[in-house]
Amino acid sequence: MYLNNIVLKGFPNGPLHFTCNSWVHSKYDNPHKRIFFTNKSFLPSETPSGLKRLRELELKNLRGTGEGKRKTFERIYDYDTYNDLGDPDKSSELARPALGGKDHPYPRRCRTGRPRCKKDPLSEQRSSSVFVPRDEAFSEVKQVTFSAKTLKSVMHALLPQLEISLLDPHLGFPHFTAIDSLFCEGLTLCIPFSLYDFHSLYLCLCLALICIHESPFAGDKFSWFRDEEFSRQTLAGLNPYSIQLVTDWPMKSKLDPKIYGLPETLITTELVEREIRGIMTVNEALKSKRLFVLDYHDLLLPYVNKVREVEGTTLYGARALFFLTKDGTLRPVAIELTRPPTGDKPQWKQVFTPTWDAAGCWLWRLAKAHVCAHDQLVIHW
Repeated sequence: MYLNNIVLKGFPNGPLHFTCNSWVHSKYDNPHKRIFFTNKSFLPSETPSGLKRLRELELKNLRGTGEGKRKTFERIYDYDTYNDLGDPDKSSELARPALGGKDHPYPRRCRTGRPRCKKDPLSEQRSSSVFVPRDEAFSEVKQVTFSAKTLKSVMHALLPQLEISLLDPHLGFPHFTAIDSLFCEGLTLCIPFSLYDFHSLYLCLCLALICIHESPFAGDKFSWFRDEEFSRQTLAGLNPYSIQLVTDWPMKSKLDPKIYGLPETLITTELVEREIRGIMTVNEALKSKRLFVLDYHDLLLPYVNKVREVEGTTLYGARALFFLTKDGTLRPVAIELTRPPTGDKPQWKQVFTPTWDAAGCWLWRLAKAHVCAHDQLVIHW
């Protein structure tokens, strides 16, 4: 069963909340007892001794021993080289070298522990399925993983309802209501794409998967636009290594100002102190290590003009500033989007903050969408 959360009541300081978001299996499948922690974080030096043992045990369960064949209910994150690309047992012409290793550790995949090929001991026998740790698997059926069978099932349900048009490959989603209708009306999609535009079809399939499988925020069609979910994804998402502590203030670009414009940020001390509502000053926040940033400004700015030459596309250099609250969660404070000078157009930059008015609210959501897109771009790079 899928365990969402546990609430224990009857404590003097209020109930204890455990956010689980995990699949729990029968003891006949997995005899090991599960461990769930509250959302309170500790530095290693401040972790209670009782929790250290439990965290080490949980880490061991997630890492595995590197032995045995992976089972569908396991949550183990254990990596291996790509050594199943060929099929030497079937034909010598189908033999392929393993990708990865000590000299070139990437790419890598989740270890499966399948039997080795008879003709090439360095290669694994191929399989029709791909092992995905249980809590990361898309499918609710244990035996069905992200494989050809899953894709075939999705296509079977999806293609009869797709209205494919080759007349306008640039239309995409004309407005947010078109995306919203995916959740309200199921899989009746009208997403035109051309035969050479694979990304539109890929996006179509991804959105269909979102529609098919229940979101952890049931009933919330735009859960990824919520500030708390946007912040949570900086650490719990696919790219948890980009967020960093703010040590220099005010933040400043290191790029050549003659080419990319003024390096100073528009995220000012006054703006930040207004957004954190007098909890502390910026200097106090810096000293107590409470300001964090997703900084894709200098990384992406050199590519902005080149990307914007492609019709129907855009890109910015971006910074997203977060404040660490007393309850240990991150709260987005401001997002800065920047375009460098081009031709006769000067540098453009603007700061967006959470707001209550309708126009400002959608601008804030769009700014967060750009940061999420940048995060995904860095992952694929």
